[in-house]
Amino acid sequence: MKILQWEYTRKYQVKCIFDEFPETVFLFRRVKDYYFLFSMNGLNKNAIPERKDYVRMEYLLNKELCTLDSYRNRSAFK
Repeated sequence: MKILQWEYTRKYQVKCIFDEFPETVFLFRRVKDYYFLFSMNGLNKNAIPERKDYVRMEYLLNKELCTLDSYRNRSAFK
């Protein structure tokens, strides 16, 4: 999976499009020092992301925005 496009939207939010789900726009919000998937628009009923896809998207975006260390150190991993 790769990030096709991303951009900052409102304060503490990033809009992102991934190659495996090109018709869906994913909205990430900043939580402390990392970004977490908040919502999505334009879902295709034939290709619905699963939890493993969400984790991969969060990982890729945090890597792109240099917040990967904070994402790995979040309380969910402890």
